Amino acid sequence: MLSFLNSVFLPALAAIFLPILIHLLTRRRLVERKWPSLRFIEEIQKRRMRKFKLKQLILLALRVLILILVIGAFARPAIKTAKSVNIGAHERTSVALLIDNSYSMGQETAGVDLFTKASQSAEDIFEILDEGDELSIIPFNSSPYPASREPFKALSGARQAIDSLKLSGSTTDIWNAISAAVAMLMESKLPNKEIFILTDDKDHGWLRSGELDLPKDIKLYCLVFSPDDERNIGLTNIEFPRTLLQKKVPFSLIAEIKSFASGAVTDFVVDLYLDGKRIAQRSVDLNPEEFGMLEFSAEFESGGFHYGEFRSEGDAIPTDNSRYFSFKIPKKINVLVVGGEEKKFISNALSPSNDDFFFVKRLSYNQLGSELLSSWDVVILSDPPELANNIGVSITGFLSRGGGLALFLGGSPDPGKSWKSIFGDKTTISVLASIGDSIGGGRFNLGTADFDHPVFTPFKEEGIPDVDFKRVAAITNSNKVPISLSNGVPLIAEMEFGEGKLAVCAFSANLRYGDLATSGFFVPLMHRLTQYLAEDVSEFDAGYIVGEEVVRVIEEPPSGVLTLTRPDSSIIFLSPRFASGNVIINVGRVFIPGIYKISSGDSLLDIFAINVDTRESEASKLDKKAVESAVKLKWLSPNKDIEKEILAQRFGRELHHGMLILAFILMIAELILGGTWRRPRDLSDQIKKKEGNIS
Repeated sequence: MLSFLNSVFLPALAAIFLPILIHLLTRRRLVERKWPSLRFIEEIQKRRMRKFKLKQLILLALRVLILILVIGAFARPAIKTAKSVNIGAHERTSVALLIDNSYSMGQETAGVDLFTKASQSAEDIFEILDEGDELSIIPFNSSPYPASREPFKALSGARQAIDSLKLSGSTTDIWNAISAAVAMLMESKLPNKEIFILTDDKDHGWLRSGELDLPKDIKLYCLVFSPDDERNIGLTNIEFPRTLLQKKVPFSLIAEIKSFASGAVTDFVVDLYLDGKRIAQRSVDLNPEEFGMLEFSAEFESGGFHYGEFRSEGDAIPTDNSRYFSFKIPKKINVLVVGGEEKKFISNALSPSNDDFFFVKRLSYNQLGSELLSSWDVVILSDPPELANNIGVSITGFLSRGGGLALFLGGSPDPGKSWKSIFGDKTTISVLASIGDSIGGGRFNLGTADFDHPVFTPFKEEGIPDVDFKRVAAITNSNKVPISLSNGVPLIAEMEFGEGKLAVCAFSANLRYGDLATSGFFVPLMHRLTQYLAEDVSEFDAGYIVGEEVVRVIEEPPSGVLTLTRPDSSIIFLSPRFASGNVIINVGRVFIPGIYKISSGDSLLDIFAINVDTRESEASKLDKKAVESAVKLKWLSPNKDIEKEILAQRFGRELHHGMLILAFILMIAELILGGTWRRPRDLSDQIKKKEGNIS
């Protein structure tokens, strides 16, 4: 089917009558007079006149065709094919422009990143818009984010929106973006609706099960940009040790690296930065799609908040070259030890001198009722008797609000009653009577331990030394038993109670009931158990993935306005809410990978990391046939004239170039034919020949 894009020129086709009119008006009308002396010329002239009239008709036809072709070329005729969409030349169109700003668009082709290429192609798409058309710009990654609530009517505003776009650290979800574009276009009253997708050739963003049904009046186009360098290696994960952090104590970290390159990679370098300073460097060789593990070691001289980064460089995608983390090393753990004479062994094990890591206070059970437990990180009850109800309520309240509690029940007069006086029926764990006695008629030895548990990790290589127990409490119904006796009775059972941690210990620090307090196992056990119960005062934080909701809980009340410092050094103000004595901060969704710090004045209250989802780095390529089976769309090439491609898809194949070429050829033919006829001819030879024949 033939259509015209500039049909305003069609009335000019009336000009084809001009050469016909001129031909009719300039025909020669001869008066016939016969002269005997010209009888030979008359025969020749008749033949010439027949040729002359034929050439005149041919020249007339050529001139008419030239005018038709030239004027028709200005009207821009197009032949609609089966692939062409049904859009009228003068009907207004609402366009939704989807621009992928996921981090894989940072790959380059010919020294220019794909995101810049896509922005330039967006400018080319602007050229097809006419007055009255609408344009919605929707940058997208894992979610779509329209640049404006209403479509742009002026291209100046659209260009400013394109110029303000930046790459994100997020992944791609094209289907989600298409759904958002459809929702916006359905609000438009214009008859024609089109969606243009500008993305890279990664397969990840197209993953979907089933088909997508587009409204019939919406047409979908896609421009796919491909990089020329795909040698990419990404930092995919960090393995933190199952250990407890202390200042001046070395710890190890493992960086996980994956090769997304098509060929082997040698001597790929990864650096470890802590608090902004490079402290170590390692290298690894990788085959395609292979993972590598690099172990680093570090330590800190001071407690408090710290942050780190594994970093590499020199590959195709810069965004996945960093993996961030944060952690907190306690400056001090406040410990309350309550018990009899045996409590001195516990306090000396934790703080034998002026060490400032554990601050220990010792109390008797008579003094416990007047103590404010919320001021302590960990409470240790050694051989507790049956406690008053108000003390039991105070202890469970402290535990519920996030405190750490250790119960040493081996020397309690009646461990079962002591347990009941505190917890009643609030736990699944049960404590029965004591096993053994102080005389030592029967002895118990250590059995198995979970060396992956943070408390017992240091003993994994050398094992746990021999310790004898004369009397222990019988603990049952526990799901978590990190260490047990040789007879299978739990030596330590643990559970979470509210927001706190509870360790129920079958032993006693009293030397009457075993030699634990004098063994080499006691001091590291007290240190690690106490630090473990201190909950989050010593922890690694792997952080969040770009695009996730971030909610932070801060125990320390702010002294002033709360601010969040982002990786780009910008600062925003936060609005906290308060619950159960904690400060809850809803940061919201974050899209810039890096380290974030929450402060109040000069005080740093919290620190957390944001990392990219490395699924976006996967090397698998877009399968166009699979996409076409899910949705009907047209593929456009960014390496061709985009305006011409779009118009061809809209209206069919344009003919004006061929028409102009043909008109030029016909003009040359007209000049040659017209020039040949105009040359004067010598008739003397033909007349002499005639006279000779007569004579």
